[in-house]
Amino acid sequence: MVAHQYLKPEHKHLLFILPGQSLSPRAFWDFKLPEGFTHVDFFGAAGIDVVLLDPAGYGDSEEYFAYDRIQYAEQIQFALNDIDISKYKSKTILGFSTSTAPALIAANWGLFDKVIILSPAIRTDKKYYKKHDLDFETGMEKLKKERIAKISDKLIPVSNKLDGWEEAVLEVIGKNTWKVPAQVVNDINNYYVDNNDHGFNSKEITCPILAILGEYDYES
Repeated sequence: MVAHQYLKPEHKHLLFILPGQSLSPRAFWDFKLPEGFTHVDFFGAAGIDVVLLDPAGYGDSEEYFAYDRIQYAEQIQFALNDIDISKYKSKTILGFSTSTAPALIAANWGLFDKVIILSPAIRTDKKYYKKHDLDFETGMEKLKKERIAKISDKLIPVSNKLDGWEEAVLEVIGKNTWKVPAQVVNDINNYYVDNNDHGFNSKEITCPILAILGEYDYES
């Protein structure tokens, strides 16, 4: 597990960001925009500290093992131990699709006082259950072929991709192919079926939750 920290002593707010399906959050939030800045730069300019978490098997993490949403949330908790969170007026966690449940678990444990979920994914139906190997292997070419060409480009009538997006992302992640633990990717499909439980109690999460469902989301 690696927590990329972008912290300044004078900042009073924390934004803790989790990965999507297989890419480090750095691929979404720390690549250079056409203006020459990153999203993290804009957060910092607004007085917000940012942590981009690479849990085991993701991004720069050298650890690699299978784990479920509870063990994912434990890594979030461990990453917070390295930060002086007492100074913050607000602590927000942002989950994206497959990291929906870990974000909600962390909030259920009282680690954060706000939650943002992009493309929320919580499944209970057995029809989504997937058997899997240890590894979920993918890469830029597979991403472009299977996720973008076959799905996104067909759903979205006019491309919303930034010019040079591929090069900008590859500059951050530093490789054309990668793998992550398949259990983490398939947790949204399998955890509830295996445990008859979400891992969190929605009635005990009393902080504000902002769920953002995109116009062309198809997995939420």
